[in-house]
Amino acid sequence: MQNNYDQLLEETKTKILAIVELKPENQWTLDTNKDGYAIYTRNNPDNGLKINRTETNAVVNPEEFINFVIDMTKKKEYDSNFQEGRLISKVDQNTFIFYARGKPPTFFVDARDFCILTRVYKLGEDHYMTISKSIEHPEAPAVKGVQRGEIVFQAWIVKKLPNGQSNIIIIGNMNPKGDIPKAIINQGAQLQAEGVKKAIEYLTKNNKK
Repeated sequence: MQNNYDQLLEETKTKILAIVELKPENQWTLDTNKDGYAIYTRNNPDNGLKINRTETNAVVNPEEFINFVIDMTKKKEYDSNFQEGRLISKVDQNTFIFYARGKPPTFFVDARDFCILTRVYKLGEDHYMTISKSIEHPEAPAVKGVQRGEIVFQAWIVKKLPNGQSNIIIIGNMNPKGDIPKAIINQGAQLQAEGVKKAIEYLTKNNKK
């Protein structure tokens, strides 16, 4: 199983690194640039769904920030759209399997849950990257009344800057599955940016205590 996880994560990492930069050939379109958060989107030709990319700078420690945002057991503390998160397995020092469930976006849409494989990579001094992808696991069975969604891929890339801030990038492609209005799916870019902002604000506030 470990070898399967290694291959899955490495293949996903390669795909993300090939498209994450804002180069013309990567076909990113600027959605909004407001309050220091630049949101870009592009199409994923493999599934026809949007890939969302949010970038900002903030005064955070890269390693601390990375370890915080991947931990689904803590997400409920700062994200009101989140309902439940638990650690299913710690595969190795840098690789984890989490269960995550969000609240229904509207009263007529089922809640979504996910089983997520995540690994943290150290790319250099104060430079980190995470890779997350949906998998199946016996300790995360389907829940009645909850639609199992798919994290096609997600990555955080956080690097310390000379000015003391850190550059934060999150890129992700999610398939909510089931019968969900396209208008809600297309809100993903804004929701991604809001999630980044909530994480930064929570961590900054609690570090000052």
